Parts: sequence; structure tokens; C-alpha cells
Amino acid sequence: MIKTLSLSNSLFQYKLDGLKSGICFSLQVSNIIKKHLSKRPFHLNVIEAACHGRFKETGHSLVLADMLRHPAIQHSFLESFLNLEHDYLNVTAETDRVDVALKGEDIFIIIENKVNSAEEQRNQVYRYVHEIAIDKYGYSLSQIYVIYLNPTNHNPPSEYSLCDENNENNVFEELGEEHYTVQSYKYDITDWLRCLSVTNEPHIDSALDQYIDFLENKFHTTSLDKDMNNEIKELLLKELHVENSPMEEQIQALENQYEKTEELLRSIENLKIDIRKKCSHEKVREWQKQIEEKLGIKLSEDDHSFGIQLKNKVWMGIWDGYDSPNHLPYWGFQYTTYKKDEMPDLYDQVIQLLKKVGIDHFNTENKEWIVWCTTQQGVERFTSLYQGAKETGLL
Repeated sequence: MIKTLSLSNSLFQYKLDGLKSGICFSLQVSNIIKKHLSKRPFHLNVIEAACHGRFKETGHSLVLADMLRHPAIQHSFLESFLNLEHDYLNVTAETDRVDVALKGEDIFIIIENKVNSAEEQRNQVYRYVHEIAIDKYGYSLSQIYVIYLNPTNHNPPSEYSLCDENNENNVFEELGEEHYTVQSYKYDITDWLRCLSVTNEPHIDSALDQYIDFLENKFHTTSLDKDMNNEIKELLLKELHVENSPMEEQIQALENQYEKTEELLRSIENLKIDIRKKCSHEKVREWQKQIEEKLGIKLSEDDHSFGIQLKNKVWMGIWDGYDSPNHLPYWGFQYTTYKKDEMPDLYDQVIQLLKKVGIDHFNTENKEWIVWCTTQQGVERFTSLYQGAKETGLL
């Protein structure tokens, strides 16, 4: 028993030391970056200036979609990343929850944009292929392509995103290797953009130059980054005590540190989730208190939600998001055994209520939910739904 406890303590200390060293490395690297950036000559990038360096993935998707509406750029993109030649395709962005899509009579191309390392969503790529491309638009698997864009690597999405709810039927396997590709912004997209040539359209060239410049600064791949990157490399090898070691030992040391860094990132992510859950939970409890005082009623509650049952047995409430991918609060209408095709009256009643109170944005992609949507205005949203339910006779 004593030996077991001693081993457990040693492993814990090893993990803790790894987390501490990871934090130390990140601070040192951050200081090097700040030092070099402070010495840079004046630089103006309109994207950087507009978004203060925090360009969301939706923004990148809109830029990519606009570029792909240019016939020559679209032709180059399809040829470069899918080895395809095709007539001009219609382009949409942020439609049907798909970041970017290219559609023709016999082809549907899905572009999933993870340039900022957004979290994978459950069954995300699987749903885009089956629920959007096949079920909604009627394409067959042989007509569907997926381009998955990572920030810096070519790692494919996990089965969490590729498979169905039973963690089966990997959609990349269904499509086949010629119908999907995983590319990176740092290397592939940026290199492709550098090679683009659009003649006699200076405004297009200028826009491309600005976007290339933005990506190069984001990933520190400009010529001005050379000294900074070299200093970071020297720091890592020195701190790992392998600056004079054979390259095989350097690689092994870097791989070990990479694993420790991944552990640190997982710990940071878990802490973020815990704090976000606590924040959402406290916010929902405060909303409940305000609503009860405002309406003069007592709402039912459980560990993660509050609400009220309507006359049609549907539960109308607000949840703290503990079970959602982003852990944000959401309002919704829940019916445990709900099946849309078999219970059209329930769906119609809820939709009529939403129309009455002016809500036209919501989700229906969940078995137990008639509709739901994240919110940061819980008091206003629930109050309007409550009043609407009374006026329509559901309460």
C-alpha cells in the first residue's frame, strides 16, 4: 500500500511539474514574441485593425466564400485541393450551419473551417453530409466532397465529429479518400493564396495581399518573424537541455514536451469548462429569481434548469447549458418522448407561440427538444414566452 501511494504521489508530482514547466515555457515564448513585435516597423493591415487580431472563424469563412465567388479563384481552389475541374458553382457561407458550401447540379462541397481551433461538435461532419447534403438537398455520397481546414496541421477530425450518434458509420469512410481532404491554413491555404494570379483586377489583388498578410502575421510566417522563430527554437532546446545533443535526442525531448504541453492545454480547457459551467449556472439561478419576482410566480426547478409545464405537457424552461457543447444557457421546449414526424401538433403549437412573440431563430436538432436556442437574455426571453403561452391558451 505504501509503495502504491508513493508511486501515485510521484506520478502526480511528475504531472504537476510538467504543467508548471509548460506554463513557464509559454510565458517565456510570449515574452520573446512581445519583444520582437515591439521592434517591428509601422505596419497596417485593415483586417487586423478592424478585428484587433481576433478575427472569428465566421469572418474567415465569409472571406473565403467571397473569394470563391470569383470564377478564376474558384477554379484554382477546386483544382488545388480536390483535383477537380467543374463549371462554376454557387457559393454560400454560414448557411444550414455549414461554414462554406459550393453547390452545383451534380456536386456539393462542404468546407468546415477550424482556422481558430474551434471545438469539434458531436456528429458535426456526419450531420452536414447526411442531414444537409443528402436529406435536405438530395445529393448522393458520390456527389459530395468535404474540405476540412485546420489551423496548422493535417489531423483529421475525430470520430466524435465523423460518426453518427451511435459512434458508427464514419462519414469519411463512406465518402472515400478521393472525396475528402484535410488542409491547413498556415501552410496549404496561405501557399495557395500566394500562388493565385488575378490579372487586371487590382482591387482583388489588394484584397488577397491583405488576407495573406493577415494569415502570415497570425501564424508568424513572415520574413520579419525569422529571428523571433529562431530565438524560440534556441530557447526550447536550451530549456530542455538538448541544445548540443544529437538530433534524435532533440526530437524525443520535443515530443515529450509536446505531450506535456497537450496535457497543460487539456487542463486549461477543462478549467475553462468548469468555470463556464459555474458562471452559466449562477446566471440561470439569478434569472429565475428575477423572473419569479417580476411575474409573481413560483417556477419548478432541478439541478440545472427552471421552467413550467404547458397544458400540452411540453416543458418550457431555461437550462444552464451543462449538457451543451458550449456550456452556455439556453431556452427550450422539451418533450421527453418527442418525435416530430409523429407529433406535428406539438411542433405547430410551439412554432405559433414563437411567431407570436417574434422569435424566428432557433434549433430543432435534438431528439428530446421541439426547439431550443442559446441566450444571454434569459429574463426577457422567458418572460415573453410565458406571456405568449398565456395568450395562446397554453397556460
